[in-house]
This record gives sequence, structure tokens and C-alpha cells, in this order.
Amino acid sequence: MLFNQVLKLCQLHLARLSWIGLLVMFIAHYISCYWILRCIGEQKLTSQLIDFIYYCSVLGSTIGFGDLSPATPAGRLFTALWQIPIGIGLFGALMGKVIGIVQMVIKKGLNGMADFSGLQKHVVVVGWRGHQTQKMISLLLVDERRQFDRILLCEPNDLDSHPLSGNSLVDFARISNFNDPSEQRRIALSQCHSVIIFAQSDEQTFTIALSIAGKIPLSSHIVVYLEDERYATLLNMHCPNIEINRNLSAEQLARSMQDPGSSQSVASMVNPLLGDSGCVLAIPDDAGVFHYGELMRYIKLHHDATVIGISRFKNGRDVELNPVISTVIQGGIWLHMIGNARILAQDINWSEIRNIHDISS
Repeated sequence: MLFNQVLKLCQLHLARLSWIGLLVMFIAHYISCYWILRCIGEQKLTSQLIDFIYYCSVLGSTIGFGDLSPATPAGRLFTALWQIPIGIGLFGALMGKVIGIVQMVIKKGLNGMADFSGLQKHVVVVGWRGHQTQKMISLLLVDERRQFDRILLCEPNDLDSHPLSGNSLVDFARISNFNDPSEQRRIALSQCHSVIIFAQSDEQTFTIALSIAGKIPLSSHIVVYLEDERYATLLNMHCPNIEINRNLSAEQLARSMQDPGSSQSVASMVNPLLGDSGCVLAIPDDAGVFHYGELMRYIKLHHDATVIGISRFKNGRDVELNPVISTVIQGGIWLHMIGNARILAQDINWSEIRNIHDISS
């Protein structure tokens, strides 16, 4: 009992040592044990340095393989009274410090205080609305051809711990101020694939959108959800490249009454779990020039997808649904399609589509 209390006391004090201090104590312990065992005639333990280090480490870690042990009475007495207690104390302190670091890293990750500055091509999701956010993240991850690697869920101090800790593809960061450059670096905002802002209130969404609008890469995309049309109009004036999702419940109710079942077709387009869904791709600049009718026919025949509209802006603010078949299509235009899987620009052999110049000749 007394030995255990002394051992715990030694471990407590040793755990407060710095890594350098602990290393010095390990070296001093190994050197002192080496010379004492050598002086009392333990030639088998001290003849080879590597054997001695192995013996001390096995003894101190309490593994005790038994292949090396003291042969003399003095060696056994020294080992029992000095080497074992001190060695176990040092290894206990080492394990305590290692476990403490692991616990700190895990705690930081769960509490949202970890550093994610090394992330790249990740989606930053701002805001937590319980089941709504959880469902949105699930829909993002169900896409097998997604163009991002991970999701970083950011919440401005309203969550105490990671709400989706069971999902290995979702990280969690608590952000005190999205306008703080250090916080922007911590979530790797300048290296992200895209940003979704789905905060608790329109005011919060609007403020965060203004804070980060100019901090993401040019190739990235910001999507926000706003219910108040006044905030939506104001944000569109200041940040025209942000895609704004509005509350369309009134429009959907009116359309469902006039065209029964239309709400289900809209739901299917945005939810890949219900069947064929929508996707968007940008036509490469060197794809050529062709008519919408030829493009639509080619996509349907070769990729079993339907082109339903085009836009010249990434956020779709000028989207034209069902354009006439003679509409000229060229590089830089965004195609809005419905298909059973996401289609990427590199999946399409653009040279096979009948070019306008070929038709005219």
C-alpha cells in the first residue's frame, strides 16, 4: 500500500515535468543503472549497449519478457530497490504525458477548437439547425462523384461539442468571429471548395456572408439561405456572385394546387435519394460552338441525362430554362441537367457534338 502511494506521488510530480526534463531524467537513470550494474558484475546486462537499453525499457514498462535479468544477488537487490521503482515512475510519467496529449487533441476536436488550416478542397458549412443541417450534410456526402474531400461544420459558439462526431468525414470548429483573420486561417477558408451558410437567423447569415465573401478562392462558391427578401436583395447588391436560396414555400404551394404532383418533381430534382436529380457543369472554353438542340440530343443519347437550362453565371442568376433549340452554346456557359448520376465536364467528348461550323458547311 505504501509502495503504491509513493509510486503515485512520483508519477504525479514527474507528469509535471517538461519533455526536456523527462528526457534528461531518462538518460540519467539509464546511465546510472548501467554503471552500477557494471560495477557489481552484471556483465551479461552491460556487455552490449543495445541489450542494456532493451533490458531497461522492458523492465520499466513492466512487460518483463524474462530473457534478460540480473544474475548476482547484488544486481537483484539493486533492481528491486532502485531500478524497478524509478523505471516504472519514469515510464508512468511518459505514458501520462502521451495520454494527456491524445486527450487534449481529442477534446479540441470535439469542442471545435482544433486547427484545420491544413484542409483543402473542403466544404465549410456555417450554422447548425439540428435535423435540417444533418440532412443537408448527408445529402452532400451521398454523392459518390462529389468534388470535395471533407466537410467542416462551423458554429459561432452555440454548440459545446461536435454534433456529428460519429461521421469521420465531418469536422467541427467553433468560431468566435468569422471576420477574424486568424479564425479564417484556422478553418482554411482560402483553400475551401465552397461555403454553405445556413445560420440560425437571417441577420447572422447576412453578416457572415459579408465577412467571408472576399476571402475564398475565385473558383469557390458561396451558397446562403435567407427567408427575408430584404436581406436577400441587400446581399445580392453587395455580393452578386453569392447564390441565394430563398424560402419558396408559397410558390410551391401555389404550383402544387395548379399542377398536382409538381412539388414531388421539384423534391426529386434536389434530393438524389429519391431518384434522378439535378446537376450543373461548366462547358470548357475549348469545347467549341454548337446549338442547344444538338447538345441536348447528344447528352440524352450518350449520358442518359436531360439538359433543362443554361446560364452564363455560376450562381445561376440568369438561368434560362428550356431555351430554343437554335440557341448558340459555347465555352463558359453552365449547363443545368437532370440525370441518374453527376456528370463532369471531362466525361463528355465535346468534339463529338455537331459544331455549328460543321453544320453550316
